[in-house]
Amino acid sequence: MDEFDQIGETQQGFLKNILQKPVVNTRRPNASAIEELRRYASFIGTSNHKDLLTDTTGSRRFIPIEVTGPIDTQRPIHYEQLYAQAVKAINHGERYWLDEQDEAILKTANREFEQSPTVEQLFQVYFQAALDDEEGEWLLAADILLRIQKESRIKLSSRQIVHFGRFLQRLGIPSRRKNNGVHYHVVTIERR
Repeated sequence: MDEFDQIGETQQGFLKNILQKPVVNTRRPNASAIEELRRYASFIGTSNHKDLLTDTTGSRRFIPIEVTGPIDTQRPIHYEQLYAQAVKAINHGERYWLDEQDEAILKTANREFEQSPTVEQLFQVYFQAALDDEEGEWLLAADILLRIQKESRIKLSSRQIVHFGRFLQRLGIPSRRKNNGVHYHVVTIERR
């Protein structure tokens, strides 16, 4: 897939869904019926940009690799040998799936390739996590967003608002469930 960065956020979600399914239900071009097709491979994509991933859950189904030098295209790839090595490894019990530890490592590595949403950037301009129990205040995500909108004079979309709590959790903002929802422990950054 050329120019992966041209894929929208909703398309990335659809692609992520397809990547995890062993069988994909789809209609082939010019066909009239939907078929069950086994997924035999994943995909590879390229981009000239680094901020590609939009999934707030960590994009663990994508494995971005930054190419830092020229690719040697003079030596052909021996695909039969690669396949034979893979089959041998699987037949000898090698794990071919990611466990929880692998997923955690992948999520951490992928942060370098994630887009930083506007609402997250604005949060970091106006707030920070409270470091101890004495400072800051406990606020609902909606209250934090209202303050951000008021201070920045930027109108935030309902989509940004819906996912704001996830951003706060990903940023490690301390939270506590109360009767009226999840409150986050934050300190307002004094602006001059």
